[in-house]
Parts: sequence; C-alpha cells; structure tokens
Amino acid sequence: MICKSFRKSVFILFFLFQACIPTISKSIMQSVSDYLQLKSILNTGPYTISVKVSGLLGSGLTLSLNSGQATITVNSDGDYQFGPKLLTGENFNVTITNQPILPNQTCSINGGMGVVGFGNIATIIVNCDPLRYSIGGTISGLDGVTGLVLTNSFDGSTLSVAVASGTFAFTQTYVSGSTYNVSVTTQPNHPVQNCVVTNPSGTIASANITNIAISCTSTAYPIEITSFGIGSGTLILSNNGSETISITTNGINRFATDLPPSSTYNVQIVSVPTNHQCVLSSTSGTVAGTVSIQANCFSVLDYTPRNGGILQTTESIRLVFSAEVNTGSCAGSSGTLNTNLSFPINFALATTNFTNDTLVVSPAPTDSWVTGNRSLVLNCLSNIGSHPLSTSVTLTYLVPSTLRYVSDASGNDVNDGLTPATPKRNIQPAIDSFGGCPSNDCAVLVTQGSYDPAAVSARIQLVSGISLFGSYEPGFTQWKPTDKDSTILMDMVPAFCATANSINPCASIAADSSVTATTIISGFKILSGDNAPYMTGVFLDSTNSVRIIDNTINGGTGTSVSSGIYAINSTPILIRNQIEGGICTANNCNSSGVYMTSAALIAPFIVGNTIDSGKGAGTQVTSRGIFYNGSVGLDVTNIRLNQITSLPLDNTTAGTSTLSIAFDISSLSNSSTGVLAGNQLVAGTANTSIGIRIQSPTGIQIGSALQGNSITTGSAASFKSNGMLLNSGHTIRNNYIYLGSATNASFPTATNGIEISSGGVTAIIERNTIIGGNATSGAKATLYGINATSFTATSSISGNYIRLGSANGTGASMVSGIYLQSPNGFLIANNWIQNGSSNVYARGIDITGVFSPLKIYHNTVSSGTSSVSGNEAVLQINSNSSVLVENNIFLLNDNAGNNACIVDLVGPQTSIRFNVLYNCSNLVYKTPLYYTDLCAGGVPGSLSCITPLGLSANFGDNLTLDPNLGLNFGVVANYIPTTATSCLITKSTNNIIADSYNGVGTRPGGDGFVSLGAIEYNLTCTP
Repeated sequence: MICKSFRKSVFILFFLFQACIPTISKSIMQSVSDYLQLKSILNTGPYTISVKVSGLLGSGLTLSLNSGQATITVNSDGDYQFGPKLLTGENFNVTITNQPILPNQTCSINGGMGVVGFGNIATIIVNCDPLRYSIGGTISGLDGVTGLVLTNSFDGSTLSVAVASGTFAFTQTYVSGSTYNVSVTTQPNHPVQNCVVTNPSGTIASANITNIAISCTSTAYPIEITSFGIGSGTLILSNNGSETISITTNGINRFATDLPPSSTYNVQIVSVPTNHQCVLSSTSGTVAGTVSIQANCFSVLDYTPRNGGILQTTESIRLVFSAEVNTGSCAGSSGTLNTNLSFPINFALATTNFTNDTLVVSPAPTDSWVTGNRSLVLNCLSNIGSHPLSTSVTLTYLVPSTLRYVSDASGNDVNDGLTPATPKRNIQPAIDSFGGCPSNDCAVLVTQGSYDPAAVSARIQLVSGISLFGSYEPGFTQWKPTDKDSTILMDMVPAFCATANSINPCASIAADSSVTATTIISGFKILSGDNAPYMTGVFLDSTNSVRIIDNTINGGTGTSVSSGIYAINSTPILIRNQIEGGICTANNCNSSGVYMTSAALIAPFIVGNTIDSGKGAGTQVTSRGIFYNGSVGLDVTNIRLNQITSLPLDNTTAGTSTLSIAFDISSLSNSSTGVLAGNQLVAGTANTSIGIRIQSPTGIQIGSALQGNSITTGSAASFKSNGMLLNSGHTIRNNYIYLGSATNASFPTATNGIEISSGGVTAIIERNTIIGGNATSGAKATLYGINATSFTATSSISGNYIRLGSANGTGASMVSGIYLQSPNGFLIANNWIQNGSSNVYARGIDITGVFSPLKIYHNTVSSGTSSVSGNEAVLQINSNSSVLVENNIFLLNDNAGNNACIVDLVGPQTSIRFNVLYNCSNLVYKTPLYYTDLCAGGVPGSLSCITPLGLSANFGDNLTLDPNLGLNFGVVANYIPTTATSCLITKSTNNIIADSYNGVGTRPGGDGFVSLGAIEYNLTCTP
C-alpha cells in the first residue's frame, strides 16, 4: 500500500507488506461520553414515503408523490406507501390530485413536504374528517442518523421524525378543544444534536395545528468517510489513534464517535484491503461541522506480467482493477512504453473478479513493443464516478532485444541457449554467451529448478544490462515470479570462500562497478551456503544499477558475518523481496538482513520488503534487520513500507551478550538524513532488544507529520528492551511503540519507549504513542516512556500518549512516563500520561539535575502506583533550578501516607499556577513541609494556611476539584473532560500556549477559554 504521504510516482506498487503504518495522533480524541455504537456504514436509503389516511368515507382519493412520480388511489382508512423510494437528501412532496366522492369529502394533508433524512418518512397524515384535526409543524436542521422522537403528552403518542427539513405531523387526529404538548423525548444522534421545540403546546380550535417549530443544532459532529474503489476486503481507519472503523463497502461510513466543535481529529489508515492502495483526501483538522473525508481505494490489484519484470515484444499487459473500468479508462497514460510502428495501442475489457474489472493492453496485431527498459505511467479513471487511481502507478518493464534460456530439466551448457528448445543448464554460461550487452536490454530466462551459482565459477557474476528472470514454467510458457521456484542453491561452498572477508564475501550472486546499466534479478529463491567467514546471498560492490525484485534471499551460514544483502559503496534497490540474514555461528558474529557500508552518502530504495535479521548461535551475537555501517551518511527517505524484524537470540545462557536490533545505524554515520516512515519494525528477544538504534548525531527524522512507524520491542529481554535508542536528539513524530519486557533475576533491567542518551542535543518528540512495557529484576528495574538527557531549550515533548506497565525490582526501581536528566528550559506540553505501577517508585514525570526553567504546561498525568508510601508522585523534581508548572491536571493514584501530587526536593519553584491537583491530601511536598491545604487564591499551604507555598501570583489559582474526566483512573483511563467537569477546569483564562500541540488545534478553544490538561474541551461544563 502507498499512504497519502507517499502520493507520488513510485517504482512499484505491490508490496508484501500490505498495510501502511498509521500516523497516531497523540492529541487524544475529544468526544462526548454518550455516543452511539452503531454500524459504521451510513444508510442513505432508499427510504419509503408513507401516509396515514384517516376519516375517509368516500372513494377515489388520489395522492401524488412529487408531481406524478407515483400515485396512490385510496378507498379506506389505513397506512399507504408509495412505490418509489427516495435517497437521503431528495425532496418529497405529497399532494391530493382527486378528492374522494360518494360521499364527497375534502381531505387535507399535514406533513407532506420536505427533504428525506436518514429513515423512512412516516410523518404524513391525510385527514378527511371535518370534525377532527391534526397536529404538526416544521422542522429544520435534522442531521442525526438516529432519528428524532417526539411525544404528545396529551395522549402519550410518539412520532419518529426522519425529515431533514420541511413539515411533519403526528398520525393521530383530535377533536376541537383538545390540548396538546409536544416535547422531544429522544434527541437525534450521529451527529449529536439538540432539538428545541417552539410553540410546543396549545388547544386545538377547529383547525389543523401547523405552527409547531423544531430547530435542531449539532453539538458534536461525525467523522464521515466516503469510500470508493474497494473491490473486496476491508479498509481499517483510525481516528486520533484510538477509535477504528472497518469499511467493506463503497459509500458513506461514519466513525461511531461524534466529536464536539473545536476538537481535533486525525484519521489515518491502519490497513487496506489486500492489494489495494488507499489514500485519504485529508487526515486532520479542527471540527466545525460534519467532517467529510474521501477514501480513494481505486487500485490496480494485479499486473501480468509482474511489474518491474520482463515484457516480451508482442506480449499483452493485463491490468486487474478494484472497480469497473472501460476501454477509455487509461487513455491518458503516458511513458516510454511505445510500439515500433506507432499504431494505436489496443485496450480491451475482460472479467477477472467482477464484470469489466480488467483491461488488456496490447500492441496492434502487426506491431510490437520497442525494446529497452520501458515505463508506462498509468492515468486511469474508474467507469463509475470517474475516480482516478488512488496513487500514481508506474509500470516498469524490460522489453528484451536478446534472450538466453536456461533450464534445469532440459538444459545443457553446450547448447546455444538461443531458443526454448536449446536452453543452457547453468546461469553463468548463459550470461557469458552474450559477450556483453551494449544495448543494455538483454535477459536470461530461467525455468523452475535448482541452479548452483558455483557450477561454472565461484559465483554468478552479473554483467551490465543482462537481467535474470527466474520462475518460468517448463517450456518457458509463462513467467510466475511470485512462485520463486528457480532456486539458486550453493550446494558446495567454493574454495575461495574459506578466505572470504569484509570486502570480498562469499556470495551466490555478485555485481561490481562494471554494472552501470539497469540489471534486474527477479523471481528467484537464493540460498547461500555454509561455513564461510563472510557469507551473503547477494553482494553489491560499487554499483547503483542492480534492481532486486520479487526474490526470496537467505544469507546462508557465516562464522563472522551472514547477510541476505551485502552492499559496499552501492545503492541497493530492493522491492518486494523476502530477505533473511541467514545464520552466524561464532561468538562476536553479526547477522543482518540487509548490510550496507559506504564512504559516500547513499540513498537506497528499499520498499515493500519483508526483512529478517537472521539467527545467531553464539553467546556474543548481534542480529539486525537493516544495518548501515558507513563512514558517511545514509538517506533513509526511501526505506519505507517494509516489515523489518530482528530475530530472537540467546538471552538465558550465562555470559551471553546478545543484541537484537531491527534498524541500526553506526556511530560514524553523522551525515545521515531523510525521514524514516511507514515501516513495521519488530525487535526480537535478546539481552538487549531495540526497535531503532542510531548511534551518532544525524539529521534523520523518525516518522513524519503524516506517518510514523510501528515499533514492537522484544519480550523477556534480559537487560534492555527499547523502542528507540538514540545517541542524539532527533525529530520523532507519530510513531506507535509497543513495549515488551526486560527480566533478570540478578542484574538491572530497563525498558524504554524512547531513550536519548547523549547530552546537549535538540529533540522534537511529538504525537507518539507508547504503550505497555515491563521491567523486572532482582536489582534495579526501570520503565520509562521517554528517557532523555540534557535536552536544549529548543527541544519539546508534546502531544504524546503514554500508557505504561510495571517496574518491579530493588533500590531505585521506577516507572515514569517522562524521565529527564539535566534538561534545559524546553517545553513539555499536551501529553497524556497514564503511568504504570512499581514496587518502589512511581512518578508520572521525574526531573533531576541542574537545568534552566522548564515549562510543564497543559499535561494530563497520573502518578501511577507504588507499593511504598511516599514513593508516589505525579511530578517529582530534584534540582536547584526552577520549573514552570501551569495548566496541568495531576491525578494521584493512591491518596495515602506521604504520597503527593508534586514533590520538589530542593530549589525554587517559579510557578505552580492553574493546575488541578486531584486525589492528593499532600498537594505539594517542598522540603521539609507537606502543603496539604488549598489556601485563598488557590495557593497550596500548610498548617491551616499559616505557611503558604508562595506569596506571589506565581503560586495561585490551583484547584483540588475532581476533574470528572471520562475515566480518571482505570486499566485504560480516559482523560477527556465531560459535562460533569467544572467550568473552572474547561474555561480557564490562563492562556499560556497560543499554538498548542492539541492536534492541529490552538488554545484558547472555540469558546474563547483555555481548558486545563491535555484536551481542549468546548462543550457544556458544570458551573
């Protein structure tokens, strides 16, 4: 899948990893507490139009819908339904075209005109009794999917209204002199609305009542997704990193939760239907009404031949789409895929999964494709709705000028290899038989079977412009690269491999600096051999022209190093491969799925691969999914949409020191740059398990403003389990980190979501989700969401969602959402921290060391739980420096003993203002006093306010109110304010952050006030 952030022409579209990693907004979802859990698909009809006929004595009454669209002839009382059904938003107008006769009567209609909402229209009455009257009126603004229900208290009659705007009527009739009193008994929902009745009551005075007026206004609005191009399967979206919606059909869908005005939304793709690419028309913003987002999933589901592969000169291209197309759908396509005679290209329709979903593109019968490396940029529109492809698709093919054939079953190297009937037996002789390829468009076709790379020489040596295509059916009748049944198997390790080293490893396939033209390897299973010091599947040395597409690669077994891909001073182009680093067997050995080193900046294209690190049998082993070990930097921009896994290693044998790292950049690569986004990284169990490690100061951003990475750390690491371990500050955005655990009976353990270890750096950490984690030890055990040292004043930690597990050990064991050592005066704002538990210390935010004034604004934080009284604090400060603590909501989990909301061991506090300090008898501990009272002006004090914490304005306006959040405490807390939240909390005047990181929102909110805590809330509050 290609996410919106990558909406541009790319080399290939079918990825093994079929889900974009979501961007997770950490401005936590703001909503009302009582939302409807209804089906996500929004039913827009068609709906029925019905009338109630009352008091009819004659016959021949004729009713018309929409000036003759349909008619009904009625001869008796009852309920009647027009044949045609109408969609939401369509007008209806019911009129009488013939009054009844025998006897003659004059009938009237009440409620007969309006706009269809979300439901059947059954609020129309035709009354023919001259002594009885109806009750009705007008309605405006009804948008709720679940309808409005009215009640007339005179007789208890109820009426479900589905008229978006227009007229309505109860279907009962009443005699003159009857009273009526109409009220709303069920308000509409989705969007949440408040409907107000004007002229609700009165007495009938010989006339129909038509002046009841109902006006509906929305108090919360839905997030509406209009999907198209879904051929099969399920599209899953998330909003604000919390709620998800599953969409299986095209049309209008809504998240179950409506959001109040001025709240923020952040909709991202979690997963897409198989082989689809989906993009959203927008992803985030501020709610001002119903939010309408288009989800375009119109995609090319399949290509024959496989994209990136070989196209014979007269072969057709078969494109299977996710929606119906027509012969002109792709007429606007362009590129270098042209024909020799320039006759018009033929487009023919076919059926694969449903009617007209397939387009067959062919040269004219007497024409052929021009040879060479060719591309076709598809510009296609769906037949219905003329929707464009969700992403720009570039088909890239080699149209070969010259071929050689290789077959396991029927080949012989004495053959010329020029025809399917005279194939060669081995791949290297077929390459050599070309004698070079000056036109750079030659190809070797290989049928299914087994091929020894060392059958002729030490390995298969690529030649510039001669590509290899495996997995042809016997007789070369069809190319099936996904079968990968042409196996390059190193049965016998060549003799030179005994001395293989870091600059000349043992490899099944190799390319060197002489490969300067595009050379493709596709459709193979590449299995390297056993027991060389350096063993790899494919070795690239000083070349940027090898494209490795649709292969399975295993690095074999190396005693010092094993790797699937080993690249020196090269730019690997890896697409849709399954790569495994093999096995390294000796102590101190290294296994990597992809190993790169370079003396110049490189920008590899690594997209849509499944990359495993390989395994290690020693006790001092490092296993990495991707490892860059260059002396100059790496541009990570085009490393995306991969599933990167470092496999488990021994972490139980005494004396082991193993590292399992999904993505690793060495300490010499300072000039590395780019944005690493859209990958799924999983770190295996080892002594140390790390999702992403960057060992030098770089310009790399981990995650973008639109898309992050999904990172899972190993369970039961015996020393450390980290989502990220960075040696300097970076910009880290929108990543989803699932923490594992670290367990050791004797030695210290640590689990960190994000750890930045060096000092004096700038870091931007925003909108990340960090969940879970455990640390257990017979010594010190620590669990930190964010663990950082010496951030500069231009750093910030904003809008993150942190929910932690437990840390249990001895000594200074601790669980803390944010743990900072010697920070400068930067901003910590709008974070939602639900801290975990510890048998020693639990601190929501813990700060230590010397620093300049640190700004802690607008956070909602719980202390977590400690089994030791006095060791539980929401904010712990251990410094001689001052801290600005304003507009936060602090929740103490256990109001017992010496636990406190704020613990300040030494030094001045410049500001403790406008905070909510809840469930803490000890509001502030300032050595040596506990401040237990909230004195006049909201100043913490002790001894019945004789000793206040501070006398200046910087120590005022704090509150001890129950914030009445969605769920103050619990397994998964909900820190969203509710209507029960005090207006003192949601309507503060202390506007200290003009550009709040509350999603994309700003403070103050739409009501002109500032909400304390992480959420800007603008709905009804409690005075």
